[in-house]
Amino acid sequence: MKKYFSVAVWFWVVVAFYGYLLRQYSYSGLSFIKDYSNWLHAHSHAAFLGWLHAGFSLLLAYILFPAFSKSRTFGRLYFFMQLLVAGMLLSFPIQGYKAISITLLSIFLLGTYYYAYLVFKKNEYASQYPATTAFAKTGVIFMILSSLSPWLLGPIMVFLGKQSIWYNLDVYFYLHFQYNGWFFMAMMTLIIYLFEKKGIRIPQKIWKKALFWLFIGIFWGYITNTLWTSPSLIFNFIALLSVLAEAWGLWIIINYLRRHYEILQFNNNQTLIAKWLLFALIVKVVLQFLASCPYYAHLAYTVRDLIIGYLHWVMLALFSIAILFLADYLKIFKLHWRSFLIYFYGMMFMILWIWLRGILIWQKININDWINLILVWASFWTFTGVLLIAINGNKKI
Repeated sequence: MKKYFSVAVWFWVVVAFYGYLLRQYSYSGLSFIKDYSNWLHAHSHAAFLGWLHAGFSLLLAYILFPAFSKSRTFGRLYFFMQLLVAGMLLSFPIQGYKAISITLLSIFLLGTYYYAYLVFKKNEYASQYPATTAFAKTGVIFMILSSLSPWLLGPIMVFLGKQSIWYNLDVYFYLHFQYNGWFFMAMMTLIIYLFEKKGIRIPQKIWKKALFWLFIGIFWGYITNTLWTSPSLIFNFIALLSVLAEAWGLWIIINYLRRHYEILQFNNNQTLIAKWLLFALIVKVVLQFLASCPYYAHLAYTVRDLIIGYLHWVMLALFSIAILFLADYLKIFKLHWRSFLIYFYGMMFMILWIWLRGILIWQKININDWINLILVWASFWTFTGVLLIAINGNKKI
């Protein structure tokens, strides 16, 4: 499992390097980047599939079916799927979203369906960890739901074109049910597991109620991603209710777990990261609340840096740190503290400057080149932190 996880982290290194190249291209240009959008596809697909999906799926395999996760079958599945992502890292920059990339992505999706089967059928602790099992299955359902988007994207591009609103709605469908559905529920599953593993039996009434409201909030939360089309105000009302439902579900489960927090016996660094994750989660919910308002929904769509900053916050400040934190606690990966701090400060500096640039655009204030240059250096700083995390993570635990 340690070897598998290390591969996922090195994919993250490549993703961070692509991100730096894209920032550099936006500032001064790079001759080998012929099409920015194609490289962006490679960056985003590898981030979602090669790092976040791989990280969460490995950790869930480790806690749900540890015996099978050591088998050759699982190992071959994992490396084959990472090989497909490696193919996307090459195919997207060369030809974009066309035959080769679509084929690789389609095969990858079939692999995720087999993984979903493993979660439902190979779980070795279904009776021992009921809340963990229920949350894991819900996360996998959202993963399958998100996979409908890539299957539909090809026909939409052929018959309606990339300029159609259906193209963007389809992309947002994928993003929402990936990060707010699958990744979010995977993170919650692993947190709940830490407590159940220590013998904390969460009352069924508590975790079922929390799961119900989280499911409602996430499922209807997709409406938030459609508000840029300026629909009827009833859609804003539904979006607001979905955020409240998600927040209420989180409060129910977190309010119960916090009473048993000490049993996890975090070290000082892990305690700091745990507190940060709670803060990052609160920020995520607050920003979702703002996005349910008509004005800010339209603003996020028209000023791209605002939504890009939000996505980087969720992926880098919340989920990526959660994966590192959980892998370190479960002793799958060694999180080197100084390397983490380099990554953390670089990542935060980058996100804040993305938001700052968005605010300047919103207020119609001219953007000087030095702002874009700072983003280039912040991206390189973040990449350096990820690289050091990967290098030092290979040291013996």
